[in-house]
Amino acid sequence: MDEMIGSVIKRAVNDAERYPFLFIGSGLSLRYTGSPNWVGLLRTVCEKVFCDEFAYTRYDAQARADKANGSVSSELPHVATLMEPDVNRTLLSSDTFSDFRSRHRDDLLSGASPLKTYIADLMSNFAVTENDEIRALSLAGHSKISGVITTNYDTLCETLFPDFEVYVGEGNLLFAEPNFAQEIYEIHGSMREPDTMVLTDADYAEFSARRKYLAAKLLTIFVEYPVVFLGYSIQDENIKSILSDVCECVPPEKLERLHNRLVFVQHGASTAVTDHTMDLDGRMLSMTCITTDDFMSVFEALQQSQRMYSPKVIRELRGSVFRLAEKIDPSSEVVTSGFDAVLDRMEPDQKIAIQIAMSSAGVGRPITSEEIFQDVVLDDLHQDPRFVVDAYLSSYVRRLPNVMPVFKYIQDLADDEVEKGVLAYARGLTSLDSFRNASIRKSMDSTHRRFAGDTTVRGLEKAADPGKLFYFIPQLYEDEIDVDDLGRVLRDALLATGEGSDERKSMLKNSHFRKCVRIYDFLRYAPEK
Repeated sequence: MDEMIGSVIKRAVNDAERYPFLFIGSGLSLRYTGSPNWVGLLRTVCEKVFCDEFAYTRYDAQARADKANGSVSSELPHVATLMEPDVNRTLLSSDTFSDFRSRHRDDLLSGASPLKTYIADLMSNFAVTENDEIRALSLAGHSKISGVITTNYDTLCETLFPDFEVYVGEGNLLFAEPNFAQEIYEIHGSMREPDTMVLTDADYAEFSARRKYLAAKLLTIFVEYPVVFLGYSIQDENIKSILSDVCECVPPEKLERLHNRLVFVQHGASTAVTDHTMDLDGRMLSMTCITTDDFMSVFEALQQSQRMYSPKVIRELRGSVFRLAEKIDPSSEVVTSGFDAVLDRMEPDQKIAIQIAMSSAGVGRPITSEEIFQDVVLDDLHQDPRFVVDAYLSSYVRRLPNVMPVFKYIQDLADDEVEKGVLAYARGLTSLDSFRNASIRKSMDSTHRRFAGDTTVRGLEKAADPGKLFYFIPQLYEDEIDVDDLGRVLRDALLATGEGSDERKSMLKNSHFRKCVRIYDFLRYAPEK
């Protein structure tokens, strides 16, 4: 490991006393998947859709001219805007793309963007090529990385850090309450949900309108954590705009403290460490810049970093430390062990080490949101409902608004026994329409015409593509859903996958499957609706 690189990472972690966040850009995807950057992506779309190697050049020339005369501020979003109507028209009408239309029929008929859907298809062709660097970065993610922010659309970060919680789109993050612990914030959207991609002038205008709120949400990260930028140019406009917004929230006298905590890693033939200062609308922000092609040293330095825990950090953790067995009998006692007596006798600048002894029953671990969804269907978690509500649902309902099942766990509890956030959330779910968004409501009439005579769960089982069953079920009216049939199809789908398999993990993360589980939870367990 290069000593200069190691010392920069060590200094950043020691200064903040926290493990770093990574801010990951398209350069890392290019390095490890071969996927193109933004210009390359738009150029590829033009070449493949129009079979014309000069198509992108024409759009780019027009965008440059429009930027020069002041009608637009950013070139690449305007290129995408100019392309979009022509690309959409070709994708929706040309015989060449009949297979594309067939594969995405339901989404396209529901108003999904053809351009973004096609980009998602293109990006699905790029996979991570495993090598020593990838393994080193992924290993660092197990315990030495606090979280990830990315403007990429691809799934590189999810592949590198499969256990991290994922927030797609800045809108998702705005209304969540992140823990800043093993989370991925895909602030420009994801190929998994193409319509969340921030791509065109209109997308950027919407993103910009809420960017100040996003900056406030990310302020905790930039003020309290080290941040390591990977895969960006140091002149990247997205990075500069986000840092500018963050700097507006930080008093000038505290900006200097960020110098050691912000580390910009850029590609170069030889290794050098320098100071770099950005002028962000008159505010000067200094950071450490590592220029290198030795990314292995960066990742090894992340692996070897060590943080100390101050009483302040321990107090943040105090309410979240549980000793749990792999499975606990509902009648057994769950122990939360505090350390208030120690903290009360310590000075603020002292350090504390914690040793956790695991019981012989097995290694303890928290309950994931996926396990809660599985338990609603299979009833296999065997936890005390009030414990699930207090220890987990109260947090998940804040962090993942409008996406968690709750009625199975509160059905036998009195109102004053239910955490107030969970109770308020449950009371807001008054009918099946509470689970539908505007896109689902818009599709209901066409779905009922398409499946006329089969608009029940059993009917859709026979008439719909099996892969789309959970997409269509939320479009049924309440009197068309037999709760036993819904429970059966959810149960059969889960049991058809192996316990702990990647297929089951993927199903339990699927938004359509989750919505159907929430509808089942409502119909099966909700009190008088």
